[in-house]
Amino acid sequence: MMRKSMLTAFLVASALPALADPPGDILDLLGARAPGAENQMQARGYVAVKNNDWWNEKTGVCVRVHVSQGRYQTIDMLSPIDCGMKAAEESDGDAPTEPSRAAMDACMNSADALQEEETGSSVVKHAKRSGKNWVLTMSTLGRASHCTVTQAGEVITMDP
Repeated sequence: MMRKSMLTAFLVASALPALADPPGDILDLLGARAPGAENQMQARGYVAVKNNDWWNEKTGVCVRVHVSQGRYQTIDMLSPIDCGMKAAEESDGDAPTEPSRAAMDACMNSADALQEEETGSSVVKHAKRSGKNWVLTMSTLGRASHCTVTQAGEVITMDP
């Protein structure tokens, strides 16, 4: 009986989604076999920079992949510095210190659409530079999402 409950606990723990917060464009790679997932990372614009750290120049996103038993178990977002990229402040002295109104409006509208709420329901809770772009944490009636956006207001990704 104890053996059966241990097996059940293992299977349940193995099936749980990762507690990391990976970008939406690679979320589907959790649980994938590592060799195939690496090809998918490259096809989606990520470049391996060291060990299991990957950089996406277009989105300015750095992630670390944790592999266990040959499969992607978790994908953690990191600072661009962790991928060997300079912080926005270091690389461009004229870089804005906060997102533009266009960037915030674009993400608020995208969050409203993602959460299927009426326009004006979303607010920006946090903003962080990621390379040349911004990652905004949105709140839509208490539901969080993440928006990667350019300073000009072009939404690159919108993740629940």
